[in-house]
Amino acid sequence: MKEKYLFELGGKNTELGKYEALELLEYNNYEAKLEKDWGKIIIISVTKLLSNKIISRLSMTKRLSKIIFHSDKKKINHIIDDLDSIDIGQKSFAIRQIGKSNLDEKKIAVKIGKKVSDINKTSLDNPEITILFYQNKDFFISLKLNHQNTAYKKCLKHHISQRPYFSPIGIHPRIARAMVNLSNCKENEILVDPFCGTGGVLIEAADMKINIIGIDLKEKMVEYSTGNLKHFGFKGKIIESDFEKINDIEFNSIVCDPPYGIASTTGGESISDLMERCLEKLQKKMKKGQRLVMAVSEPDIVNNQNLSLIHKFEWYIHKSLTRNIMVLEKINI
Repeated sequence: MKEKYLFELGGKNTELGKYEALELLEYNNYEAKLEKDWGKIIIISVTKLLSNKIISRLSMTKRLSKIIFHSDKKKINHIIDDLDSIDIGQKSFAIRQIGKSNLDEKKIAVKIGKKVSDINKTSLDNPEITILFYQNKDFFISLKLNHQNTAYKKCLKHHISQRPYFSPIGIHPRIARAMVNLSNCKENEILVDPFCGTGGVLIEAADMKINIIGIDLKEKMVEYSTGNLKHFGFKGKIIESDFEKINDIEFNSIVCDPPYGIASTTGGESISDLMERCLEKLQKKMKKGQRLVMAVSEPDIVNNQNLSLIHKFEWYIHKSLTRNIMVLEKINI
């Protein structure tokens, strides 16, 4: 029997959030299928209940809830008449509307509340479970347990403003985490970042209990990554070297944010030459089916016949800079 979940996506890049969820669930054997796509709201079906561990990995999903009721009727009284009693054990609860609609939230909450047992106490400030309702073309009711949280807020604790060592061009923790999830790397597997900088990607991967290896050409960046990981209580191996050091490393996936501007250090090499050399070296070390996820300013320079482009997402930073998240997969042995 399939379970259905309602995902409330945050930020402007809902495509990134949608595919972060779908790829993560599919790679972890949930047989995920996108059922509905309304931009910031999507519904995904899976073949088993989602684990707290998987839910906590998601960075672009603000809130996730399990759907318990669905109706395609239009009149709310007819919808509520079809609703059976809502069994939430003995947990305290609150009822909330997702988004805005023409419905009267308070009136609907009262109607839904009558379907909950009298033994359950309401708790508007700190409920053990939140009963959510959402109306688009259809009407949905879903449940969100208070301990089942995504990393949407949590990973902001790793923001550059919270690190002892930072760079103004450091990658946003939500983006870094989404990139790790798109790389198909599981807990206890090895992820390598060949341009680790101040460690933004490594921090998010380590938080998901992935084994991490970082490489950077600059001694200062090695120091910064090491210091930031230590600050958050994470461990990893950081190597001062050119990215070609990856030839000596065994890994499951590669995630990186290569240098791209005046403030970045490329060792005097042009960005286009660096990327050509980088892609050739990385793909030679990769095994068939392994993924390389990278952020680049010019997607056209990401070109290698042995790497297939799976996804591309635009990440707007400011007026003069848009980065592109490229998800690549090794297709040849």
